[in-house]
Amino acid sequence: MAIEVKKAHCEMCQPRCRILVHVEHGRMVKTEVDRSYPLWDTIMPPTSACPRQLAAKEIMYHPDRVNFPLKRVGEKGEGKWETISWEQAFDEIAEKLSEIREKYGAEAAACTTGDARFPYWLPGRVFYP
Repeated sequence: MAIEVKKAHCEMCQPRCRILVHVEHGRMVKTEVDRSYPLWDTIMPPTSACPRQLAAKEIMYHPDRVNFPLKRVGEKGEGKWETISWEQAFDEIAEKLSEIREKYGAEAAACTTGDARFPYWLPGRVFYP
């Protein structure tokens, strides 16, 4: 089977750099900069030197990568976990968020993505968090 090259964007940090993913037999072989993206050399970071992009294959297929929900069964810090279903995980998270909302108000919970090292990038403009 020939290697397919698919256009994608990296999800490992905020800029969502455009990349090319080389896939063989349904598995990532390597990634590289998508130089066909019109902004790759202007406002986008230098993806070819990005440690996350360079380690993408190792991160994706690391044997210790968590691929399913885990629930702590021991005391905090004991490192005891059990595998639970996605349905159970979502139900428990929704229940806990509802409890927080009822007790403290809807503004008591928030979420974010990315990290503090990168601004939010948009063509022609930069938004800092």
